[in-house]
Amino acid sequence: MRYHDGSEVRLGDVVSVPSPDGEKEARVVMLGDTKEHLDIDPGFVKWVLGDAILASTSIFVEWLASTPFTHSDPQFAPIGSFMSTTVDEHVHFKCRAPA
Repeated sequence: MRYHDGSEVRLGDVVSVPSPDGEKEARVVMLGDTKEHLDIDPGFVKWVLGDAILASTSIFVEWLASTPFTHSDPQFAPIGSFMSTTVDEHVHFKCRAPA
């Protein structure tokens, strides 16, 4: 899996992702092509894998700051700290995680 600039997507990478408030930073926690993941909630991983939630061209990211899509409308599901996104020209690589 590669970013739009051709560099390889790796677990732990810090990326910028568009949001209603502008670009927000997040960390890559799961890869769609291999289903590799960081040490994240096992229940979340089981749900993603069991329900085939993540496309092979997508990643799951974890927001580094507060979730930019937070709301208080009871008509909608609560927003967590993870989000899936396609790796396209709008997801920009910022830096690699320390080894």
